[in-house]
Amino acid sequence: MKTYWLFILVTYLLLISCEDRQYCSEHFLEIEAPNLQYSNGFYRMEYLPQYMQTFTTLKASTGSTNQYQKLAWMSNREILIRDVWTNMVNNVSYTDQYGEAYTVLSAWEQFINDTITVYCGFEDHCGEHYSDSLKVIID
Repeated sequence: MKTYWLFILVTYLLLISCEDRQYCSEHFLEIEAPNLQYSNGFYRMEYLPQYMQTFTTLKASTGSTNQYQKLAWMSNREILIRDVWTNMVNNVSYTDQYGEAYTVLSAWEQFINDTITVYCGFEDHCGEHYSDSLKVIID
């Protein structure tokens, strides 16, 4: 009798884990800058000189509508603010019910005519890693 219940428990756990894994095959990662012009592999962001910083929203699509995902963001450039090196993007965001996550890219005057590379990635509950990047030219 004990063996029977152990068999039922193991079978149940296997079924649940297999069911969860089926969702992982639907996951992906694509990041974009929906408010910027895109051409030849680069987005273009116009710096607004009347402000200290210029901002734009970046969007990540993951295909993960069944579970929330924590995404990590990073840029290849930083700025020194009050003796602290600060990345140009917020470093963490979470997906919503549509499998989308957002962060903000900030540009300062010293980055005009520079190309900023933004990286994004996450690991789903199945242990699969996803990553993507985009390039933004600051005009």
